[in-house]
Amino acid sequence: MTQNNKIQDALQMIENHDWYWRMADSGYDWRYNAAKAGMRKFVALVSSIDNEIVRTALRNLWTLAFEEARDAVNGHDTDNTAKKNEYLAALAA
Repeated sequence: MTQNNKIQDALQMIENHDWYWRMADSGYDWRYNAAKAGMRKFVALVSSIDNEIVRTALRNLWTLAFEEARDAVNGHDTDNTAKKNEYLAALAA
């Protein structure tokens, strides 16, 4: 798998991750285990990328997605567009 494919897969994983699993009324354990497995898969994929800048940018995007979900749940309106664009630009370099 090429680095570009790995980056695209990692971005898809961030996009498709269940950031709101803690809010589940039913199936909490299943959703917890699925989220944890998804996180481990993301970590393994990102660790397989040779470029440190790309790895850091992907990890930062993961953290940013978590923070956005947390803020949304807590009723905080945050705009992380500038940070997100900065991290995405690092992937393109």
